[in-house]
Amino acid sequence: VISRPILGKFMIKSMTGFGRGSFESNGGCINVEIQSLNSRYIDLRFLGFNLRPEVEDNFRRIISSDLKRGSIKVYIDIDNKKGSQVITLNQERFEKTLNILDDINKKYGQKLNLSEVINLNDMLSFVDFDFVDEDKLIDAIKNALVQLNKMRTAEGKQLYKDLSNRIKVMNKDLTDIKKISDKMPESKLMDLKEKISYIVDQDSIDHSRLMQEIAYLIERADVTEEIVRAEIHLDNFIKYLKYDDPVGKRLNFLIQEINREINTIGSKSPIHDVTTKIVEMKNEIEKIREQVQNIL
Repeated sequence: VISRPILGKFMIKSMTGFGRGSFESNGGCINVEIQSLNSRYIDLRFLGFNLRPEVEDNFRRIISSDLKRGSIKVYIDIDNKKGSQVITLNQERFEKTLNILDDINKKYGQKLNLSEVINLNDMLSFVDFDFVDEDKLIDAIKNALVQLNKMRTAEGKQLYKDLSNRIKVMNKDLTDIKKISDKMPESKLMDLKEKISYIVDQDSIDHSRLMQEIAYLIERADVTEEIVRAEIHLDNFIKYLKYDDPVGKRLNFLIQEINREINTIGSKSPIHDVTTKIVEMKNEIEKIREQVQNIL
């Protein structure tokens, strides 16, 4: 299914966000915090309260289907009522960890502290006799997701404005380059003729070969195709900002292609004013590239 832009509706989201949800149970208050940062893929980690594997898998599906991409940390914390929780030490794991640290010290002379290699929570088992309402925990997670997505959308709106303005600037620069370049062939031809006029008058030269060389130099400096391709990429960039699914990776690809065309124009054109515009456009490209890294 091909995603289509929804005109008039803001679409892109940032990958950065934070949300919080909570609910009361017989054992205390359950708090869920979800933090999201930019990442090429989805990297989802659960911290805090130890969930049963099947429960964690269910929550993982819920969160992944909503957030799609990002480095995501889910903190689940329980403010327990007195006497509602039993904490036990995983003695076997604790002793094995100590043995490993002792071996490292003896074999390599490196003395490491337990806290440097493992979190104390990983050594403890928490048993909450009253924590049985998974539906309420799902509601807390969904509330946290709603808050997080609001933050992602708000930041995405700012990214949209910034990127749209930068693309407009680049389109204007590209239009200026096109106008300057359109005048180039005639002026370049006259300049070449003036430079070789003395040689033509003084020496015997193959005029046909001479004109072929002039035509080659002019054609080599023609940047029409690169300008057209860059314009197409810029137009597509704006369209992708309005699509109804994650477009960060596609925008990143487009900005690479735009940069490629701009570099080619800069290397082919001998006109100083074009070079100046290319420098300005490359500055905008770098700023856009940084922003795109945080788009979902």
